Order: sequence, then C-alpha cells, then structure tokens
Amino acid sequence: MQIPLGVATVIAVAYLGYVWLARRSATEHYEARTKLAEPTEDQKAKFSDTYGGSAVKILQFYARDGAVTEDQGTVMCYGVLNAKSVRVEPPVADFYPALNRCIDISPKHDTKYVMTAVGGDGKTATAEFTVAVRGDAARGDTARLPRITDFHVSKHTVEDGRHYVTLSFAFENASKVMMEPPVVPALEDSAPFGQWTVTPEKTTTYTLIVMDKKGHKASKQLTVEVPGK
Repeated sequence: MQIPLGVATVIAVAYLGYVWLARRSATEHYEARTKLAEPTEDQKAKFSDTYGGSAVKILQFYARDGAVTEDQGTVMCYGVLNAKSVRVEPPVADFYPALNRCIDISPKHDTKYVMTAVGGDGKTATAEFTVAVRGDAARGDTARLPRITDFHVSKHTVEDGRHYVTLSFAFENASKVMMEPPVVPALEDSAPFGQWTVTPEKTTTYTLIVMDKKGHKASKQLTVEVPGK
C-alpha cells in the first residue's frame, strides 16, 4: 500500500523532531553530570597559596616506608614547583625537578634524606625525612644470622711443661672467623668448622667470633685451665 506524500512528510518531520529532542536531552544530561562545581573561596585561596606566585616550593617529599629491613628498598616520592634545580643528600641518581615523581632508594642503615630545591631567584626550600633500617633479627629472621654451633677443647696435652690445646669449632651463616686473644690470624671465607691449637701459659679465656658479610657477629667463650697458673 502506498502512503500519501503528505502523510509521509508528516511522519518524517515527526521522526526528525523525536531524534533531535532525544539527542538534546542526552546532551543536557551528560553536561549536567560532567559539569564541575564552582570552587569555593577557601579552595581558591588554598590553590593560590600552593600553586600561585613564582616562589620555589616543595609540594611533597616522603618515603613510602618509614622503616625497611636489610636488603630491601623503598620508594622516595617528591614534587617541586618553580624549581630551577633540586638536590638530595645523601645523593640519589637521576634526581631532577618534577611536579610528582617517585624513585627507588635502598638505604643500608638509618638514613636522613634532605631535599633542597633552588628557585630562579636563588632562594631555596628544604624538606627531610628519615628511613630506619632494621636488621634481620628485628623481623625474627634469626635463621639467617651467624651462630656458633660448637666450641670445645678437643685435645689437651703437656709436653716438657708446655700446654698444647686444640680448640674445635663449628658455625653457620658466617664467612670470617676470629679468635681473641688474637693468637691466630683471622680466617676469611672459612669452612664452617675447624680447629686451632693454642699454647696458653696460664688459665686463659678464649673468645671465638664469627661474622657475616653484613657485619653481623656471634661469639662464644671457652676457658682453658692451666693448673697452678
């Protein structure tokens, strides 16, 4: 069946009107949802205090973690405004002016970081924070620390009035072995067990010390009796 031309025209106009109204409604709805609220005077003042003017300012300077364990790093974050140059002590590689930036740091001991930003007029701004570094023992990881598992007299003989004493020892998680008093040289990268012969002239207390590459130590004492002396 053929629709009269006049009716077709009315239908077409009505359809176009419907599409226009639908699109206008959708646009107005979207604009209403996305329109930003006018900032308050207090917000404007805070923004001006922070970002206004030409003075150099440190916007942020902090570490992600206030304390770390040995061999674990953290992240330093910083941001500056109107800075011609920045520096940090102790020095950190690839440190340059940025509004918002984070970089990796790996302090080996308790470290205070001090940041200095220099403006175009030569004036400076500073900020600081401290990262504490805890040893393995602080996190209960004592299994990784040096320890002495054995230290005893394995042989004691007397020849021509002179005492010869063999001290046997064993240890774990250490690379250096020392004795006090220092009757024998310290051993580097030693096997985890061994023997030393000493010749005390009187009753003497010997201290065995073992150390790992991080400087952690363990010690144990042993007294060798020399009768009458």
